[in-house]
Amino acid sequence: MEYLIPDGVSAAAVEGEILARLNCHPETVDPVETIYYDTFDWAVYGAGGLLWHRGGTLGWLSLRDGASLTQPLEEPPGMVGDLGPGDVRARIPAAADIRRLLPVVRIRTRTRMLRGADETANTVAHLAITSHRAEDPATGRTARLPARLRIQGAADHDDDLDRLVVLVEGRLGLEPAAMPLPLEALAALGRSPGGYASKPMIPLDPRARADAVVKQVLRELLDILEANVAGARANWDSEFLHDLRVATRRTRSVLTQLEDVFPRERIGGFRDGFAWLQQVTGPVRDLDVYLLAFDGYRASLPPSLGPKLEPLRAFLRTRHEAAHAELAAALDSGRFKDLVRDWRDVLEAPAASPSAAADAARPIKRVVDARIRRLAKRVRREGRAIQADSPPTQLHALRKRCKKLRYLMELFKSLYPDAAIKPIIKQLKVLLDQLGTFQDLAVQAEHLEDIAEQMYAAGEAAPGTLLAMGALVGSLLERQMRARDGFAEVFAAFDDPGQWARYRALFWASGSKRKGR
Repeated sequence: MEYLIPDGVSAAAVEGEILARLNCHPETVDPVETIYYDTFDWAVYGAGGLLWHRGGTLGWLSLRDGASLTQPLEEPPGMVGDLGPGDVRARIPAAADIRRLLPVVRIRTRTRMLRGADETANTVAHLAITSHRAEDPATGRTARLPARLRIQGAADHDDDLDRLVVLVEGRLGLEPAAMPLPLEALAALGRSPGGYASKPMIPLDPRARADAVVKQVLRELLDILEANVAGARANWDSEFLHDLRVATRRTRSVLTQLEDVFPRERIGGFRDGFAWLQQVTGPVRDLDVYLLAFDGYRASLPPSLGPKLEPLRAFLRTRHEAAHAELAAALDSGRFKDLVRDWRDVLEAPAASPSAAADAARPIKRVVDARIRRLAKRVRREGRAIQADSPPTQLHALRKRCKKLRYLMELFKSLYPDAAIKPIIKQLKVLLDQLGTFQDLAVQAEHLEDIAEQMYAAGEAAPGTLLAMGALVGSLLERQMRARDGFAEVFAAFDDPGQWARYRALFWASGSKRKGR
C-alpha cells in the first residue's frame, strides 16, 4: 500500500507520529536514481506497462495491477530488438523491435526505512518514507513530487497491519496514491504518456468550410513532421525518418488532391518545398529499408551463402553514415527551417473570406466526397486494365493512385461513420500491400544489382559475396513474381460489387445520380 504525504505535512512529522505509536527501527537508505523508458510512440505504455532501469536491473511495472517483473541489464537499454530474453522483454510488443527506448523521466528518490516490530522484536511491517525529484531528460526541467509512505505487511501479522492502516488513514489522514509515481512525475513535468500518433486523429465537422478544415489537417501533419525531426537528425531509430516522410507525403497528397481549396499561387512554392524534402530524405530511407531487411536476406539464402552477405551489410552501413550526414545537414539548413516556419504561418492564418479558390467555402465533406469518387473510379478503371502481360509501370502507377486514395480516406476518416469506412480502408490496404510488395521487391533487386557493381569496382566484394548477392537478387525476383501472380485475386476483392455498393453508399451520397452510375 502506498500513501501520499500532502503538501503542508512534513515527512518528518509523519515519521514522528509512527515512531510514537509503533516500535520501529529507522534506517536511512542511500539515494537511488530510476530512469523510465519508452519508445517515441509509447509502445510500452500502450502495452499496459512502465519500463524502468536502475543499476543493473531492467524492470516492468504493470499499470493494471501494479505487478513487477525484472531481468538483469547492466547498460541502459537501447533498441528494443537488442534486449536479451527475459520476463521484461517478453512484455514489450514485437512491433516495437525497430524502435529505440528513450528516457522519458528520471526520478531521484531518498528513502527512510522503518521496520515495525512487536514486543518480541518480530517484524510486523516494513515502512518506507520516500521523497522524490523528477527530471525531464529532454529539457532538463525538474519538479518536486509529494512524499510517499509505502507499507508492506509481514506474513501472519494481519492484525498489526490493520492497526497500522487505521493509524495512517485515521490519525494521519493520508490517502492512497492515485497513480504510479512515474505517471505522477510525467504529469508534474507537463508530459502526457501516449501523446503521440503518426497520423491526425481529429474530429472534423462535415459542414465546415473546406479551407479551414484542410488547414486543420495540415497543421496536424506539420506537428507530426516537426515532432520527428530531432530523432531523424540524431538517427535514434529508423521510424523517426519514416514518420517524417509519411507526414511529408500526406501533405503533398492533400495539396495535390484538394488543390482548389487554396489559391494556387499561395501554395505552389510549398508544393515544391515538400517535394524537395521528400527527395533529400529518400537516400537514407532506402538504406534503412535494406538494413532492416538484412537478417531476412540472410535467412532466405542457403546456410552456406548467408554469411557471405556480411560485406554487403558493412557496405550499406558505410553508405548510410554518409547519407545520414547529408540528411542532417538538410534538416539543419535554412531552406528546411524557412519551409517549416513559413508553412506554419500560412496554416495558422485565418481563412480568407471570400476566397478566390473554387472549393474554399464549400462544405469539406462534399469536397472530399467528390475527390474520393474520382480517385476510386480511376483506381478501378486502371486496375481492370492490368492484364497478365502488363508492364510493371502500370502496377506502379496504380499503387501511387491507391496511396492517394488511402491518404484521403485516412486523413478525413472522421467525416464518415467509423463502422462504414474502416472495412473500406482495410481492404484498400490489402491491395496496397500486394502492389507494394511487387514494387519494393523489384526496386530492391535492381538496387542490389547496382550495389554489387559498385562493390566489385571498389574491390569490396569477394567472389563469394557477389555469388550470394546474385542468389539474393534471384530470390527477390522470384518473390516479386509470386506477388504479381496474386494481384488479380486481390484486385477482384476491391472490384467486388458488394464492395462498390459500400463505396457508393459512403461517398456518392453528396453527388448527383449521374455521377453515381
